[in-house]
Amino acid sequence: MKKEFVFSYDFGTSGVKAALVTLAGRVVDTATAEYPLHLPAPDMAEQEPEDYWNAVCVATRAVLAKTGADPHAVAGLAFGTQWKGIIPIDKNGRVLHRSIIWMDARGAEEAEMLNAHFKTDAFSASDLWARLWWLRRHAPHLIDDADVILEANGYLKWRATGEYAIDIGDCFVRSYDVVQENFYREILAFCAVPQDKFPRMVDAHEQVGTLTEKAAAEMGLAEGTPVFGGNSDIGGVAVGAGEGREGGVHAYFGSSGWIGYVVPHRNREVYIAPLDRERDIALFSNRAIGLSFNWAIDRFYITEKQSLGARVHAFVDNDIKDIPAGSNGLIALPWFYGDRPPLLGDDARGGFLNLGAEHDRRHMTHALMEAVCYQIRMGMEHEIATKGFTVPHEITAIGGGACSPLWMQIFADVLGIPIRVTREPRHAGAIGTAYAVLIGLGVCANYEEAAKRTEIAAVYTPNPENKAVYDRSYAVFRTLYRTLAPVFALNNK
Repeated sequence: MKKEFVFSYDFGTSGVKAALVTLAGRVVDTATAEYPLHLPAPDMAEQEPEDYWNAVCVATRAVLAKTGADPHAVAGLAFGTQWKGIIPIDKNGRVLHRSIIWMDARGAEEAEMLNAHFKTDAFSASDLWARLWWLRRHAPHLIDDADVILEANGYLKWRATGEYAIDIGDCFVRSYDVVQENFYREILAFCAVPQDKFPRMVDAHEQVGTLTEKAAAEMGLAEGTPVFGGNSDIGGVAVGAGEGREGGVHAYFGSSGWIGYVVPHRNREVYIAPLDRERDIALFSNRAIGLSFNWAIDRFYITEKQSLGARVHAFVDNDIKDIPAGSNGLIALPWFYGDRPPLLGDDARGGFLNLGAEHDRRHMTHALMEAVCYQIRMGMEHEIATKGFTVPHEITAIGGGACSPLWMQIFADVLGIPIRVTREPRHAGAIGTAYAVLIGLGVCANYEEAAKRTEIAAVYTPNPENKAVYDRSYAVFRTLYRTLAPVFALNNK
């Protein structure tokens, strides 16, 4: 049977997208399967690992059914997942606890102690290490009884192949770089979590194993199909944006989001995403981008959402298209889920400044879209000021939010930088993860070649008149958290 396709999986917080991709990197079709998010207490966020696997099987079978593709024509597969999950598994292969996911912020006290010990302000309550130490302090049996501690990608590779491995893009306990490896050991030693609880690390394009008979039957694929290391959603998005080469800059508008610079490998940095052995993705992350926009949809456009479904986003774009830059003086605080240091904090909360009787739902939604762009600009300027990066000549935007022409024009105007949008911005994570398979198979040489294959569908050029308005509003926005931080701290005690 001629090999024509690969499968890639883009795991978000609410579901997985399975994508059938050609050997040329084009998406044939996709299917999405959702899974629940459990919030057992304030600042806690968990998911059932079994739900991840079941969703993979449902979505894979759905794509096969829609396309009629022969499972034997699939040359390989890889997973691209949310990062920094914690899944302890005992020696009998029993999951000891639900996955403690990236947005869980139970480790606030632990983060403060990590910052004090390492003399930094970079550790956050939602960091992997803060949550590991929380487990050591509050549920030590989960560490002691674990034969291995996995994240989402490692768990899925294990279910697919029976092999334990962490992909390089989501490995914050090991590194191919000696200095970084020692830094991780210092952190784990401080948290009293043995490094040998974590499995070996593999490259994104490295074959980990093949589908077992059981896994293949559940997924509807052929036994023996190669499974590759895969990556975190951050690495997958960068490659899918065509920005996996050194110097590339991309902005992700998903449930969460970030601005990411692909840079030569850097040592002893807390908030950085490895891409491969030579390159990292330096991030300024926002805990909620699409989540903040969805907050507005669910409050202000719930009736339209119920009748229009996914088409509500186009409806909203049209409804607010005549709202002027600056939203008639209204400024939103898009921190409904808190955020992270160094510019913001876990105690940040949402709101609106200068809300008057002349404003309605259109202004509030428009202001939230602007505020997300202000926050990304803050992150970009912080990276430039603290890490010596240069102002990019252009930025490639991907994710669901990049499908909004209105939002992308606002983004270009706020930053004063041209914004490129790929042909399939919603599928950037799946496409980038597919390239892990294509490189592993030798069909694509490297990330540079993947970048050359990327198709740009639209370019948004800054409007100088709007830029002047946004500069004024941005100057106010960037002072808001610093001004309100004592209020947030007092209110959230």
